[in-house]
Amino acid sequence: MSETKQAEIILEEQTEVSILNKDISIKFLIKFTLPSILSFFIMYTFFVVDGVFASRGIDVIAFSAVNVVAPFFGFATAIAAMLAMGGCALVAKKKGMGLKKEARENFTLLAITAFVASLIISGFAFVFMTSLLRLLGVDYNLYSAAREYLQVIAIGLPFVILGYFLVQYVIADGRPLLGMIISFSGTIISTILNAIFIFGLDLGVTGLALATTIGFSFIAVVCLIYFFSKSGTLYFVIPKWDIKVIWTASINGLSEAITILAISVTTIVMNNVLMQIIGHEGIAAAGIVMALKGVFMGLYFGYSAGVSPLISYNYGKQLVSDNPEYSNRLKKLFKKSLLIISILSIISIITILSFPGLMVRIFVTSDTEVYLMAKNGIRIASIAFLLMGFNIFATALFTAFNDGKISGFLSLMRTLIFTVILLILLPMAFEINGVWAATPLVEVLSIVLTIIFIMKMGRKYKYIN
Repeated sequence: MSETKQAEIILEEQTEVSILNKDISIKFLIKFTLPSILSFFIMYTFFVVDGVFASRGIDVIAFSAVNVVAPFFGFATAIAAMLAMGGCALVAKKKGMGLKKEARENFTLLAITAFVASLIISGFAFVFMTSLLRLLGVDYNLYSAAREYLQVIAIGLPFVILGYFLVQYVIADGRPLLGMIISFSGTIISTILNAIFIFGLDLGVTGLALATTIGFSFIAVVCLIYFFSKSGTLYFVIPKWDIKVIWTASINGLSEAITILAISVTTIVMNNVLMQIIGHEGIAAAGIVMALKGVFMGLYFGYSAGVSPLISYNYGKQLVSDNPEYSNRLKKLFKKSLLIISILSIISIITILSFPGLMVRIFVTSDTEVYLMAKNGIRIASIAFLLMGFNIFATALFTAFNDGKISGFLSLMRTLIFTVILLILLPMAFEINGVWAATPLVEVLSIVLTIIFIMKMGRKYKYIN
């Protein structure tokens, strides 16, 4: 390293006031990641809100229609997650290396890319709507409601994607509390509008889609104002076209994209299996189980997203500095993260096993077949929370190190390969209980791979002695 470069790094370290450049303690980690945890928790409740209003305010058909369309929504979200999480790792790393101007240019380019991609997906949905609904497993009973819901979602999709994308960069800019407030505000708006559109104006599934679209659009508008006003270290600038940046961000965020895409694919597989075994009531029960599971998964995704900028930043510092402090921080981040995830796992499984019936009754009354199926399903599926958090953190860890190949492989095996195989095989022997049992068994198989790669790469990235 040249003397000039060393002098620049020393000056950068002396003048750095970013919240990312602090010593690692449990108190600091909780304070820093809590807004992100709550932000993801709140964002995942978006879909719970839709489900509750669909089942309680309309009927089970409407709820099933929303669940059938969910994989398409998930596909679009996967693109945003890939560019957001992968891009955040790249941008935070460059900030840590002192390349702030380049970080802003990369961020702006990725924001434009995400918006253009959402326009393409939206156009595809309109052109091939009938074929898309058939692919999603929509039958005659659900077709009308599903089409009505999808039409509105497709119109608002660019704003939904932009909101999802930008709020991650607010967190990566060292403003996790602001990110939480923005997400929470969007959820409140969506909830209020759901009540107005369904109970006041009787708009049915159109009202559900409008409320979700407007809620996410609010998030997008507020984030746009934040980045155009240059309130933080990240803001919009005139970008430089660099296909390598888009490619690197996409590879970095591949695991996040695979996770969401795989959920969409496995949801389609699950819906088709349940349609054959039970019918649309089985899809409704699965929708409840997945919605409740998603809320608790939000805790793990939220922590992983919140801690990722810290990992990427200190990794970037480690690459350009001889100061051992940054390697020590990475070790602390890894060890303390395992402790925090353990606590979140215990809280999740105790909560679900203590109140399964109460949670399911949020969606349906206790005198229905859907209630009994969903209550049994969430009990079995909740066992997965013993290991799920560690598997999610592992993929985020390697994404933060800009190692998209490993994170992508772990995510692919966990969320797609293992899941699809078990969803096909287990129901043959155990019918609907086999569908629920697939979730914890996937995590058992995945934790083996996680441990192998965590141990193998520990010395390379210096988070293990």
